[in-house]
Amino acid sequence: MSEKPILQKLALLADAAKYDASCASSGTVRRDSTGTKGIGSTGGMGICHSYAPDGRCISLLKILLTNFCIYDCRFCINRASSNVPRARFNPAEVVRLTLDFYKRNYIEGLFLSSGIIRSEDYTMEQLVEVARLLREEHRFGGYIHLKTIAGASPELIAKAGLYADRLSTNVELPTEDGLKSFAPEKKPQTIRKTMANVRVGVEDAVEARKDRLLKKAKPPRFAPAGQSTQMIVGADGARDDDILASATSLYSGYRLRRVYYSAYSPIPDAS
Repeated sequence: MSEKPILQKLALLADAAKYDASCASSGTVRRDSTGTKGIGSTGGMGICHSYAPDGRCISLLKILLTNFCIYDCRFCINRASSNVPRARFNPAEVVRLTLDFYKRNYIEGLFLSSGIIRSEDYTMEQLVEVARLLREEHRFGGYIHLKTIAGASPELIAKAGLYADRLSTNVELPTEDGLKSFAPEKKPQTIRKTMANVRVGVEDAVEARKDRLLKKAKPPRFAPAGQSTQMIVGADGARDDDILASATSLYSGYRLRRVYYSAYSPIPDAS
């Protein structure tokens, strides 16, 4: 495996990830690999929004697994009909980059999202495999944020929660009418069901943790930093009241840690 292809893919897929705003990492549990065979650590306050005593921001490697996508969402630069260069990492390459960047003290964690390839389950399997390799094979203790793929099976969401500190599923747009107009292949009920699966996993882990602590057993783990989401504003004409109502519903319905907002910007060849 030569370096040049990996670096070329990194340039493309890091740039493609810049539209994803939901990558703060507050709220995770504290882990430290000091004195063990593992690698990496994370403080209780997380990565992106934490600062060292000298004022240094602790950062994540934020990339896409691939910018290929079977969907054709009108607002997305990576939509199927978009005229952009494409690239794809395999899980081993993402693991290698994460560890190399960590060892060079560039990052302390990973934010990984992806376009949809083949199917929702196939894509989610690839994302989970990256996290599994980091946690189980390399004993990586740093922060991991995975984007969950709406429509992926509950079993895959459960595996993602086992390895990731935070999970997030994009609602894409503030209103259902906007989603139908700009991303008709994505269904609001599918997105909400995936978010509900994450919420149930988080809440079950919290309850089980209480029971285990009483019994002095090792508590279970499921996305200890909870879940977040992101919506694009300015694309579908949604009013401020619509946006705030949607955010309120998401916070109360799915116990989100945060709703992120991304300003719509016209993309090449947009209709």
